[in-house]
Amino acid sequence: MSIIAVIPRFGVLGCLAGLSACIVHPPTIAHVHIGHAVTAVHVTPGHEGYLSVAELRANEAYDAAKSAHADADLRQLKVHVAAVVDATDSQDNFGVRQSVTMAVNHISFAATSADASANVIQFAPAFATDTAAVVERCNYIDLLGKDVASSASLKEASLLAEEILKLTRANVEGNDADDAGGSASSKYGLVQLRAEVQAMLARETPPYRTVDQWYLFNLVRLPNGRWVFDKLGRGGTIDGYK
Repeated sequence: MSIIAVIPRFGVLGCLAGLSACIVHPPTIAHVHIGHAVTAVHVTPGHEGYLSVAELRANEAYDAAKSAHADADLRQLKVHVAAVVDATDSQDNFGVRQSVTMAVNHISFAATSADASANVIQFAPAFATDTAAVVERCNYIDLLGKDVASSASLKEASLLAEEILKLTRANVEGNDADDAGGSASSKYGLVQLRAEVQAMLARETPPYRTVDQWYLFNLVRLPNGRWVFDKLGRGGTIDGYK
C-alpha cells in the first residue's frame, strides 16, 4: 500500500514536502470499526456513529410517547404513536433497533480484526448480549403500535400508549433507573450501553483515540475479506462497506 493510501487528503502535500519529519500512524482497523459505532460513519444522518444515532432516536421515541400518553384525541394519539414506531423501528430512517444492531455489528467487526486487543475481543459478545433488552423492547413497541393503529377506542389506545411510554423510557434510561442495584443487562437502556462502551474504551491499550474522519469514511473491505483504506478517498461511496 502506498503512503498516500493511509494519509488523510488534507495532510498529503504537507507530509510529502517534509517526509522525514512527518510520521503518520494510521489507527488500527479495530479502532476504526469502533469509531463507526461511537463516532461517525458515512451512511447515517449527520454522519453520527451508530450508538449516537440510537440514543437520538430513542429520545425522539420517548418524547413522542409522552405526547401520545397525554393525548385526549384518538387521531392525534395515533399520530404520536406512529412517530414512536418510526423512531424505534425504521430501516430507512435508522430506528433505535437498526442503529443498536449496527453498533453491535461494528463492535463485532472490531473484535474479529487481526489487530483487535483482548479487551475488545472480550467485550464484543458481552455488548451484543447487553443490547438484547433494547431490541426486545423495540419489537414490543412495534407490536403495540400496530394495536394502537387498529384501535377504535380512545380508552384502549391510551392504555397501550401508557405501556409504550414505559418501554421508550426504559430504552433511554433502563428499567429501574432510580434503583442503584438495577445493573442486570436485562434492565439496560442506551444510558447503560453508552457507559459500557466508554468503560471498554478506557481500558484500551494502547489508548483509544478518536479516529480521524478520513479513516472512518474510507475503510473498505476487499473481495478477499481484507479491510483497507481507500487510497482515492471516495468517502465510503464505493461498494464493500456498510
